[in-house]
Amino acid sequence: MEEQALEKGRKKKYIWSIAFLSILIIVTFVVIFLNYDIAELFSIIQEVNFLWLLPAVAMIFIYIYFEGAAMRQILKTMEINTTRRANFMYSAIDYYFCAVTPSASGGQPMVAYYMNRDGLSLSPVSLTLIMNTALFKIVLLILSIISAIACSYLVFQFPIMIALFVIGMTINVFLIVLCFLMTFKRKWIQAVGLRLILWCNRHKFLKRKFLWTRRFISKMDEYEAGANLIFKHKFHFAKAFLYNLIQRVAFFSMSYFVYLAFKSSFLIAEMSFIELFAIQVTIALCVDSLPLPGGVGISEYLYVLLFGLIYCMGDIDLVGSAMLLTRAVSFYVPLIVTFILVAIKHILGMKKVSQR
Repeated sequence: MEEQALEKGRKKKYIWSIAFLSILIIVTFVVIFLNYDIAELFSIIQEVNFLWLLPAVAMIFIYIYFEGAAMRQILKTMEINTTRRANFMYSAIDYYFCAVTPSASGGQPMVAYYMNRDGLSLSPVSLTLIMNTALFKIVLLILSIISAIACSYLVFQFPIMIALFVIGMTINVFLIVLCFLMTFKRKWIQAVGLRLILWCNRHKFLKRKFLWTRRFISKMDEYEAGANLIFKHKFHFAKAFLYNLIQRVAFFSMSYFVYLAFKSSFLIAEMSFIELFAIQVTIALCVDSLPLPGGVGISEYLYVLLFGLIYCMGDIDLVGSAMLLTRAVSFYVPLIVTFILVAIKHILGMKKVSQR
């Protein structure tokens, strides 16, 4: 009964998250259109070279494919073989539900649900998702440090960027360190975690003390199993890390192709691939830990802030159009694509169930 209550609560959470995302998108676009002339925004966008947007859109599929490849590689360490197509769909599910839930909290549970529905046991599935998320965070951290060193003159011109970067870096470092401690120093974390559960239960911050304790111990078991897997299959995890790196590089390259689309039609500042890449990496880190679905609102604001340094042409303001097109390619188009893939996956799954 308790598990059913949690499942019901999770479904409500997704519904409210999607509603919250929709409200954020509406408010964001209202604010944009109050500050920019709609006709002018779209007339500028119509003049860009749309051929440069084709590789940008291709980056979406590279991103999805290599996340699936990373999960497939980790599953192999547990002697579980899955198809590339299945993992491509799992990756799409992860992207979609991460995008529509605060702090990207909905991706893992939904991937676990669909993997389990496809016949995979929850234990290896949970372990795979934990390990892949850890690699995902480590790659973001590494790219953020490189971007901060290489392009500090560009990404740290505004106090809000510095503040959000420090917050994002601190939270991600904390999570990665916690992950390693849970993996390699189980006794420390387990002692602290159990005391924290008891304290929260005593002060009425959480109910179902025994359920939370059981779930916490289960998670600790998964992290311990993860440590054993890493030691036994270093080569596989090195490949999973490489796949995470490729998917991140592909995703953060999108803004450069949008820049080339504008540069072919307008006179704008000369920027290198590294500089555009650094902007998108830094923005991603800044919004990564904020409790906003897809970073909607704050991402648009930061894009306008930083793109103001790039998209200038006399009296013509290209910033609003550049921000809209970049966000469309790097967030809204992937959101639509992954929604379609999730819908296909769900419908096909329902048909299989009805045929049994």
